[in-house]
Formats: sequence, structure tokens, C-alpha cells
Amino acid sequence: MILLLSAMPEEIAALRAGLSTFELEHGAGREFALGAIGAESVVLSFSRWGKVAAAATTAHALSRYPIQAIVFTGIAGALKSHLQIGDLVLADRLFQHDLDARPFFAPTEVPLLGLSALPACERLSARLESAYGRWATAERHAGHMPPTLHRGAIATGDQVIGDEVARARVQRVTPEALCVEMEGAAVAQVCHEFGLPYACLRMISDHADERLTPEQVYALARRSGETTLGVMRHW
Repeated sequence: MILLLSAMPEEIAALRAGLSTFELEHGAGREFALGAIGAESVVLSFSRWGKVAAAATTAHALSRYPIQAIVFTGIAGALKSHLQIGDLVLADRLFQHDLDARPFFAPTEVPLLGLSALPACERLSARLESAYGRWATAERHAGHMPPTLHRGAIATGDQVIGDEVARARVQRVTPEALCVEMEGAAVAQVCHEFGLPYACLRMISDHADERLTPEQVYALARRSGETTLGVMRHW
């Protein structure tokens, strides 16, 4: 069983529409949809925004369901100029760019874990990348242009990064990060501590500069959910 988390209601709605059958359960103020995408059993839930909320959603789901792997999906702001809106980023590691416990620990180092970046599961990420490849091939055969997939680091923090000053600060702390969001590394830490495979797939919605209107962001969130659903159908 896979726990599939997303940070926008629009993404969740798109994903839920692809469940062959599902039933709803509630706990800890959250809603969980239990169903299947193809032959894969999934638990689908809105993580809520921010690190604490996403970690709490994850921990509650793990205490309640026999989860074997977790995939986080949703939109993110680009930190590199070569990334285009609609591109996908598959994490190989995730930083908490706003975690700074100096002088006791180095910036971004998670206290007591000895890690400055939380690794994504290589096997799970490779499986997700293979599914993307099959989906992209099907999209091309149907006459559609699939988004480009990038592999690399993702930065997570409890801020919406929407101006050049904030964007530059994140880039200074995590210069290797391709994009920035608000939940991925927190869920990665929960998975690391529970010993569960974790993958994070993000769609670029902007360049962390808030040039898009909220309506455009919501539309891209729906597109992100539809894209993830397409990939998961080729799982």
C-alpha cells in the first residue's frame, strides 16, 4: 500500500478522480481516501501546508494503515533558470532550508540524525522515473508533449518564497536545490525515522517570484495532480 500525499486540494481532487474505487475515512482532522490506481492500493490524503502539518498527516497515516512506501507530489517554485513551468522534478535528496541550529549543528543539519539532506529512496524514485518514461511515451504517441523530468535536490521551508530576496536566501543556503516547496523534506524525515521508502515528485508552477495569479497556480495544481495520476497509472 502506497501513501500518496499532496499539498493542494486541487491536486488531491485530480488524483481522487483516478481512483478506481475508494472509501473515505477520517482521523486527526484529516480525510483519507482508500482505493486503487490500477492494481496498486493507495491511501490518498491532503497533507496540508507546511512542515509540521505534513509530518503530522504522515505520522497519523502510518499509525493507521499498513503503508509500505510514500510518494509526495505537488507544485513547487523553480530555483534554477533552466526549469520551465510544467517541468517535473524528482528528488534525490531534500533539504530543510530554514533549519539552522548553529552553533550546535551546521545549517540544514537535522539535529541528532547527522544529515544535512534527507535522501529519497533510490529504488522507489527509479520506479517512479520508469513509470514517467512509460507515461511520456504514451503521451507522445497520443500527440501530446510531456513535461521534462529533472532529477536533483529539493529545498523545503515554512515560507512561501515569492520575491528575489527570499529566493536568493534559499539559494545561498541550498545552492544545489532545483526548486523550493513547503512539505517534502519534513515527510522525508518522517520516512527516514520510520525506515520507509520515500519519493517526491514536484511540478514547477512558477520561479519563486509570485508572477502568477492564484488562479493560475490553482490551475497548475490541477495539472500537477493529473500528471501524477498519469504517471501512477503506469506504475
